[in-house]
Amino acid sequence: MKSNKLIRNLEKLSRKELTRFKEFVFSPYLNKHEEVRLLVAYISEIYPRLDEKKCTKELIFKSIFVKGKYNEKLLAPVLTYTQRLLEQFWAFEEFRGDQYFQRYLYLRHLRSVQAFVPYERLFQDLEENPMHSATLGADKALMRYLLAGEGERYWSQYNKTEFEGYFQRKQEELDVFYLNEKLKDACEALSRQEVKRDERAPRLAEAVIYEIEQNLDSYRQIPPIITYYMVYRMLSSNNPSFFGEALEVFQRWENTFSGGEVSAIFNQFKNYCLIRINQGDQEFLGKLFELYQYQLEQGLLLEEGMLSEWNYKNIVAAGLRLHQYDWVYQFIEKYKDSLAPEFKDNAYRFNLASYHLALGQHHEAMVLLREVEYSDQRYNLGAKTMLLQSYYELKEYDPLFSLTESFRQLLMRDKNMSENFRKGYYNLFRLTRKAAYLRSRLEYLTSDKAELELERLKMTLAKTGEVFSRAWFEAKLLGLEEEI
Repeated sequence: MKSNKLIRNLEKLSRKELTRFKEFVFSPYLNKHEEVRLLVAYISEIYPRLDEKKCTKELIFKSIFVKGKYNEKLLAPVLTYTQRLLEQFWAFEEFRGDQYFQRYLYLRHLRSVQAFVPYERLFQDLEENPMHSATLGADKALMRYLLAGEGERYWSQYNKTEFEGYFQRKQEELDVFYLNEKLKDACEALSRQEVKRDERAPRLAEAVIYEIEQNLDSYRQIPPIITYYMVYRMLSSNNPSFFGEALEVFQRWENTFSGGEVSAIFNQFKNYCLIRINQGDQEFLGKLFELYQYQLEQGLLLEEGMLSEWNYKNIVAAGLRLHQYDWVYQFIEKYKDSLAPEFKDNAYRFNLASYHLALGQHHEAMVLLREVEYSDQRYNLGAKTMLLQSYYELKEYDPLFSLTESFRQLLMRDKNMSENFRKGYYNLFRLTRKAAYLRSRLEYLTSDKAELELERLKMTLAKTGEVFSRAWFEAKLLGLEEEI
């Protein structure tokens, strides 16, 4: 019974949510099935222990049908109807949180019953609502479009002259909503192309960009459009100055976006920084770290008090590369309890291993890495990179050569990885193998021969575009030069 869809969904409810669901089910307007009430009352009684012992079909059946032998045909429809009520409850919870949309639906009802005076009063109230401001995001543009459409219908049905201009306003709001959503998706597609090779730009994206560029002055005061346009220009160009210009525009209008949109736009800036860093532009490492610090200070990285394991990982990586060791260690310890329980141990060990590696404590790092589960490709790639660096530092060349070969095969098998990722990792492992091979033979080579091979390796690096952890590898070449 533990695998039953209804039980799995009920487990997702907090105690407060389950209490509200119980009230929902016990409302005679919403539910007239006594069996469903008995089932939910039983679940509420045993919560949170919805385990195999408490949730057998026989026990649930007995809680509903006190007498009688277990009968699957009697139980099944009760479970099905309870699941439907749970789905309605979740939808209602979302609906009750949107007061503006509720009042919009009430406005439509007032029009249908020809209650003209309260209709016009409510319409004006909705228009004057702060969330109706034209400076707000695209989701608000959709509501403005719906309200303008309602005004247009009111005019066309009852010929109210004061509502005559709403047809044009409806078109303008639809344009804002459409252009913004297409821009947002175009930005997302550009970001995903760096990770997943088969992402394509949305259809009509070029037409949207052309429309905005031809009428740029008229769009400058519409925050969502000008912001996402500047972000798109940043992502689609190789001009690093566009980063600062886009960030300046976003910061000017940041308070007009919802919390979710603010986080999404910050992600675009951070992704761009990572792209530039992987291309060798280390100036963007500091910019990335500043973005993370700002978001942490503003509480923008926490969702319901939880920090994403990937933000946790990326902040640690940026801080370590800037040699902010004390800050990073304090961050790792401070935020480990903000990670989701199912990811906490894995993320903590992985990032603590990164910290030890940065301090040159390679044995400590390798011990922690052995305890990391590689269920996600990002952990797998990161862990193998740390092992590569540890093997090099410890002069353990045989396992290093074996690792580079197995990693090459991994890159060949993964058909979903973007070419930029594939090349970046491949080049790091290929070049590190060459450096390790040279280093392992130094005592057998003359100085002239060793210097010649090192110069060839430097020239190869200079001609190679994508190399992940380039700064680390460049430091290893300097070390080789000193050894020679």
